[in-house]
Amino acid sequence: MRGRFLIGSNELVTERNIYADKSSIVLDWLLKVGIEKNSFSLREVAKNCDVSVGLVQRVFEILVLNGFLQTEGVRTAKRFYIQKPHLLLKSWMEHYSIIKKCRMWTYHSGFSERTEILKALEKSKLKSNVAFALHSAAEAHGCKNTNLQTLELYMLEPSIRPKLEEILQLEPQERGYEVLLIKPYYKSLLNQDINLGKPIRTSPILLAYLDLYHFPLRGQEQAEFMAKRIPSLKRIYKATK
Repeated sequence: MRGRFLIGSNELVTERNIYADKSSIVLDWLLKVGIEKNSFSLREVAKNCDVSVGLVQRVFEILVLNGFLQTEGVRTAKRFYIQKPHLLLKSWMEHYSIIKKCRMWTYHSGFSERTEILKALEKSKLKSNVAFALHSAAEAHGCKNTNLQTLELYMLEPSIRPKLEEILQLEPQERGYEVLLIKPYYKSLLNQDINLGKPIRTSPILLAYLDLYHFPLRGQEQAEFMAKRIPSLKRIYKATK
């Protein structure tokens, strides 16, 4: 039996931002794990994402109204399944742009090679407070298709920026960059600790894809390359219900 998913609230449902930092954990789970399940419950998702049932409930209400989730059953027996995940991802891309949501700093480095910058970073204690982003993340995931030698880093703690500038011998650069430091919008996703067994952690694949898509320096090209080759992204675009 299919049921309607209505939750009483004084807030206009359509005004809620389900693409905010905390909500992104739920969306990420849906597009990575939920996509492979026949159905799932509110509590199951809340437990897997380590967030409140209330947060999942608010996100699901919007997704049901927008047709991204379908429901079966009623009340406590209600189950959900994701429908047309590629449209959910498209909607997310329309609401999020790294250029608009994240503050960035562009630099030239005193080191002559990118490898030297990375060595300096790996030797420092700050390596645990950064994560590869954008093209650097694509490379870390083994799916880079450009010859760019830039280094893009998320700062998990923005206060470390002065120390990073010192250790990596960074000087501000107005046009272009060798090193790009970024204050993250989706810090919750980055804190899921994706390190791929390497000294420096890396943005999750889905976040790297979202970031690249609107990034002006060959970002869309790189994002589309990833979508055709990385299994978890290919699954989103091929999945149907």
